Amino acid sequence: MYWNIGVTRANSNKLLLIIAIMLSALLLPSLEIRPFWPRVRLDDALIFGAFALNLLWQITQRFHSSYDLELTDHEGQSRGLRVVTKVFLLFLASIILSNLFAVMFLHGSIGIRDIMEVVTFAKYYLIITLALALDLQEGEFAGLRKAFLVGFGIILVLSWSQFLNLANANAWLTPFFAQSHLDNLVNANPPRVLGTFDNPNVMGIVSVLMLSLFVTWFYFQRNERTRALLLFVATGLTLKLTFMTISRTALLATALVLTFLSLWAMIKFHWKKEVLLKVGILLLLTLTIFFTSPRDFVSRMNEGTNFNTSTSAQGHMLRAGSALYYIHLSPILGWGTAKDTMTTLVDNEYALITRRYGIIGLAMYLWLFLRPAKAALQRGRLFNAYTYEPGMRENKSLLGVAFVATTLALLVYNLTAGTIYNLQLMTLVAVFMGIIYRTEGESA
Repeated sequence: MYWNIGVTRANSNKLLLIIAIMLSALLLPSLEIRPFWPRVRLDDALIFGAFALNLLWQITQRFHSSYDLELTDHEGQSRGLRVVTKVFLLFLASIILSNLFAVMFLHGSIGIRDIMEVVTFAKYYLIITLALALDLQEGEFAGLRKAFLVGFGIILVLSWSQFLNLANANAWLTPFFAQSHLDNLVNANPPRVLGTFDNPNVMGIVSVLMLSLFVTWFYFQRNERTRALLLFVATGLTLKLTFMTISRTALLATALVLTFLSLWAMIKFHWKKEVLLKVGILLLLTLTIFFTSPRDFVSRMNEGTNFNTSTSAQGHMLRAGSALYYIHLSPILGWGTAKDTMTTLVDNEYALITRRYGIIGLAMYLWLFLRPAKAALQRGRLFNAYTYEPGMRENKSLLGVAFVATTLALLVYNLTAGTIYNLQLMTLVAVFMGIIYRTEGESA
């Protein structure tokens, strides 16, 4: 495997690269090099740069033995690599087929922006395979967890700074992340928190993904009181962060994640009093945060449920409507990527993918998310609620539980937004996917 050579041959180097990619996706916006150049992301530079260095190393090391590469391989890694490659090749084939069909029969065309679509998916493939190549043991898991908590802490500080405008942060710091949305979102009434992202909806769904991990650890791990209290506080802070974004889609995803994890925990532990108590505590916490939210928050929530007066809901329907018209004309293979000739503002990733690549492409797109969720579900089922097995076996099983909840949240989010076309969000999901693929079929 190409991540087991060159600069990422050592497992520690893989870990450092993954942490750097994860933190850059969590905390940094795209950067402008020159006014007329495309904006670039640090995580893009890291993953493609590491891949290029490894490729250069492989070219210069023509006489290295296959025995050395075999020593660095792993059965679980090889199995996961085959699965991931097959998933991406199927999706790529549907993209190519749709574009060829559009050019040959629908008088379509292919531009540079359309080709960049493949570059974007190549980035996700490289990140997934990098995470898959990591030998995840106690030390590596602790490193990833610490990096995640550091990112979470920085996002919390910035989000509260935006919400309260501490030290006039919205005049000098927030524009670094979201200049275009500053006036109508952060400075709006009510203000909508963006965190380190360029849109409150993205911040909302990222906080739901974080919530999935905290709630999973809170429900399923046998924690001492101090750790349980810390997880409870982290869950409350994450819930509050989601509410501060006032993202209705993220709040719906939150309700789904909490319901799913609560039911799984109660069934897994056979309705034990301890778990019922935890579920009740989180329910009270959620209700408290909801009913203590500002009146403007409640009015925005009520406005979103009335489709006759909701400008947001009407806008979503209007943007999806044009895509539905073209889907009706070419439902099987779509119209190709067609970024230069058709709008990308659909606000529904399922409709956008189907308009571009047809029903076949939509199936491959869904498989991109559902295949690792299937592996995560199998791994999560290995968790034994009655055998105390602290360590990597338990950690990997709980990551599976959290990923299934994460997938449900993303499937909801894609109804009014999109995951795969958001470079920050999908990078984080890709890291998670790679770890899940690696743990599939492992016994420890």
